[in-house]
Amino acid sequence: MGAFIQGRNDPDHLMLEYFAPFSYWVVTGLWLVILVLYVVKLRQSKLAGGGIAVLLVILSIDAFRTVLENVYFGAFHNSRLGLLPPHWAEFLGDPSNLLFPKAVNIAAGVLVLVLLIRHWLPREIREGEEMRRKDAVLRSVFDNAAVGMVLHAADGSTRERVNGAFCDLVGYSRADLLDNPYEALTHPDDLLQSLELRRRLANGEVEVITMEKRYLHKDGHTVWGSVSSSIIRDDDGEVLNYVSFIQDISARKAAEQSLREATESAIDANRTKSHFLATMSHEFRTPLNAILGFSQLLGNEIFGPLGDKRYKGYANNIRDSGELMLALVNDVLDISTIEAGKRLLVMEPVDMHDVIEDCMRTFATMAEDKAITVEADVAKNTPPLTADRRAVVQIALNLLSNAIKFTDPGGRVTIGVNRSADVLSLVVRDTGVGIPESALETVTEPFTRSHSNPHLSQTGTGLGLSIVKSLTEAHGGMLTIDSTPGEGTLVTASFPLQPAGGDQPPLRAVSA
Repeated sequence: MGAFIQGRNDPDHLMLEYFAPFSYWVVTGLWLVILVLYVVKLRQSKLAGGGIAVLLVILSIDAFRTVLENVYFGAFHNSRLGLLPPHWAEFLGDPSNLLFPKAVNIAAGVLVLVLLIRHWLPREIREGEEMRRKDAVLRSVFDNAAVGMVLHAADGSTRERVNGAFCDLVGYSRADLLDNPYEALTHPDDLLQSLELRRRLANGEVEVITMEKRYLHKDGHTVWGSVSSSIIRDDDGEVLNYVSFIQDISARKAAEQSLREATESAIDANRTKSHFLATMSHEFRTPLNAILGFSQLLGNEIFGPLGDKRYKGYANNIRDSGELMLALVNDVLDISTIEAGKRLLVMEPVDMHDVIEDCMRTFATMAEDKAITVEADVAKNTPPLTADRRAVVQIALNLLSNAIKFTDPGGRVTIGVNRSADVLSLVVRDTGVGIPESALETVTEPFTRSHSNPHLSQTGTGLGLSIVKSLTEAHGGMLTIDSTPGEGTLVTASFPLQPAGGDQPPLRAVSA
């Protein structure tokens, strides 16, 4: 008895006898606090289903199990200490009742296991089925793609898979393509480039390569293909394979070759035409000058009267026709030299006052005969234009001639110069017949006449505006035409005050 009393007075025994029962309530209180906080946080958060929801449910089950177990055993031990009615100890200590917390533990474990199985096992099954389905879809897409596809090994040494489109492209079966080496299908002239690009792709130097190469078809002919190859990596970045997409571009290459041949043929034909026109123009000038000279002698009756006045009229008609023919020859010669790139520009300061005065003197008689008023509009402080003087004069003469030619008697023509920033513009405005809107796009093309009036449409060669446009653009300028039928036309030839590139060489070739 004394030993028992002594045992009960032992500090370790007292700690076990009293602290252990009370610890159940402490733990229960802590779990209740945790559970309350958990419920509050759960309501504040907006966590949806999935794995997180399952874990939260498991945590709730475990909390409930722990609280229930601690309440049971806390009441049992406290009743044994006399803190609760003694009959509680007899009731809770009965072996049949002790099975209750154990049953709760077992039920909680089973419930947790069921939850885990129901959530993760079907997902694993579904993911496996989904992977198999996706793999089947990818294989179907690969095999039935409209473009050729080839799956290569990571080092590019072998083909692991080819589709039907690529088989059709080169004429081999799938088995033949998997056995044939890379070099056997590539045209020898494209082999070195193809091998180098493949090496860079296999070594990871580039992620994607594109090229156009020729394949050797089984029957011996060549097939052009547009190839795009890219690397396939795993989640860790390791190279698994690389895949190539091959598009048959043989038809496009054939069309490009035909176009090149046609272009070269057209260039040769145009060069031959320009050479012919230039040669013939020179050949025409000699007899035309003789016709003009002799017709002028006859018309002026230098060596005496012709006897009949009609002869003098005929001589003047011959001279007029010869001058028209000479103008045509000069225009043809100009346009042919421009198209041939043989027209040279001598760049020098050009006084626009002098250019306009010379042009107005040239057409003074023509303007008087039609009772047309020609006015100049050039500011005194207009700076000189760095350009080819002969070309600028030719531009001004053509524009002024057209304005007078297509202006009715009693009309008005203005030729002037405008400056805007670093641009100097030669402007010719008339009150003539105007140009139809439908003709504005083609009026600067060679041998194009813009007017529907039969009399006017037969006047000139149709080369004047084409020459003006070519010469203006040769200076880095631009020609614009604004016209209203029945009201008149405004033509503007704009030039940079200083040619692009700063100091220019003394000679520049004109290209049409």
